[in-house]
Amino acid sequence: MFFSIYTDAPSVSSDPEKERKPPANPTPLDFPVYRLPDVVPHPAESKLPDMFDLLADIKRPQDISLDRFAPLNLKIDHDVEIRDMFPQDHARSVPPTPWEKGPEIPAGADQTRPLMSNGLPYPPKERYETLADELMLDDDDVFREVARLPPREGRDRVRVTQTRKFWAQLERMSQYWDTSLDNYFERPATPDQGPPERESKEDQMAIDNETELTETKMDLDQTETSVTSKDGVVHTESSSSHLTVAKYTGRRLGAGHEMPDDVRDETIRSFLEMAAWPFGCQVFVPTLPPRLTVKSLLFPVRQSFQAARSPRDRQVARNGILEGPVLIAQCRPEIGFRNEGEEPGTGLGEVCDLFREVGGMLLAAQERAREGAVEQRPGEGKWWTTIPRFGGAPNDGILDDLLNGGIHGIPIPESMLSAAQSQPHASVPEAESAPKRHKFEHPFVTSLGRRPSAMRKLSSGEKWKIIQPGPSLWDKRMRYMQIGKARDSPFDDIYMVTSINHHIAILHLRVHRRYIDVLTWGESDFPEESDNPDQPWHVLKLQRSRWYDLLDAKDRVEGLKGVWSLFHYQQRPI
Repeated sequence: MFFSIYTDAPSVSSDPEKERKPPANPTPLDFPVYRLPDVVPHPAESKLPDMFDLLADIKRPQDISLDRFAPLNLKIDHDVEIRDMFPQDHARSVPPTPWEKGPEIPAGADQTRPLMSNGLPYPPKERYETLADELMLDDDDVFREVARLPPREGRDRVRVTQTRKFWAQLERMSQYWDTSLDNYFERPATPDQGPPERESKEDQMAIDNETELTETKMDLDQTETSVTSKDGVVHTESSSSHLTVAKYTGRRLGAGHEMPDDVRDETIRSFLEMAAWPFGCQVFVPTLPPRLTVKSLLFPVRQSFQAARSPRDRQVARNGILEGPVLIAQCRPEIGFRNEGEEPGTGLGEVCDLFREVGGMLLAAQERAREGAVEQRPGEGKWWTTIPRFGGAPNDGILDDLLNGGIHGIPIPESMLSAAQSQPHASVPEAESAPKRHKFEHPFVTSLGRRPSAMRKLSSGEKWKIIQPGPSLWDKRMRYMQIGKARDSPFDDIYMVTSINHHIAILHLRVHRRYIDVLTWGESDFPEESDNPDQPWHVLKLQRSRWYDLLDAKDRVEGLKGVWSLFHYQQRPI
């Protein structure tokens, strides 16, 4: 109960009818424009193996340019419909989506509904219709519902069940981006005061400040002047000696560039979860830092969320194991993509924004390509992970070195020398075979000693002596699988939901297995054959949808259709 009360707490100053200090001017909307050079048509001209040197040479932001990413050989198609992002030869076996015409199937008839690739039935049509109906509700009505405000006069209270979490986060986002109710005005600084019991503490402080300004700024000669203070108060000293103050009513508390990043992240995450849960998928934040492997270079990329499928085995699912990833999401706080004087498509921000998306999708392709493979940790099998380093010989510390001749002639105090000689020293084999001293040695606490958290922590010197490969780069909770990939196709289809401002778009990247191997290892034994004559193995093909506005009801439903279609297609029976 306490958790539900905490998560559903109303937003601060969410009443659009309440007068308050004017927020900053609205942040203008800006979207990146992409202009890339033509792709290299012949595989022999591909410079993909050079990506390691080009990325390793980046030392500062000024080193980033479009030419540095040219070896990726990227081709972009803009404003692509979602249904055109699915290869036609692979989409023939996909059952109809809920908004398409198909045979009527009762909601409870699981045996007659088509099955997904994991053997479970597709979600019923009513599940999608409930989400779509709630997303089509009026923004103001739902915002008042999630903020626990009474409905407007003449309006009925709305009820949201399946989309409540999304609406609560969208209401937070609207406090920085929704300009539909913006109303800037001026009123007298000392209005007629209402009943004292109805005045809030904030309003009373504002009235006191305005009254003080009125008393101090009056001029005896009644000359007319106009001065604007830092608080937005307009002092107009005329014959009537009235002061006006700038006020605002509306939904915004600030400008779009002032919105915290977590607001956008949680809004997009809740939007994806609405479509993921009916398909048995989970949306989660990656546990490891996203890093693209380019030979021996780990290049940082951005992945805000991943969507993966839960296993059918309940015991395995309870352990947090997931399968996938099915798709990824990326949220970015950037609001400007070019500097003054830069033409659209040539800005540094546009170049960085594009390859943030491509880098995150290439990482997803590398993760999906790990299906059936065994991880090789960094340095595994190398001499520096198997042979003890200098200074790693077993001994009792620096005191033994001093007793065996000293170090550079450093004198030893007699007290320290006598104390060391009086203690018996174990031989090297005995020291290696001796058990570690445990901090719990009393028989009544032996059960506590078996707990991993109760073990003695290793010192820095003991950690330095450990000879082993580097840390794992694979998520231990993930069963890497190419869910949705056609078995006879060398290409893998990667999907991403990207978000800037208060908009989302859907991206589709089609990448060849040989391309992934060359990028990861520098070479590949995979054949160069392609099942698409328009896309050889060394060309990356990226498709982008239009931007969907989450503050627009029709765009919200269209965005839901797009995300629903991704899960619907990726989990088709193969």
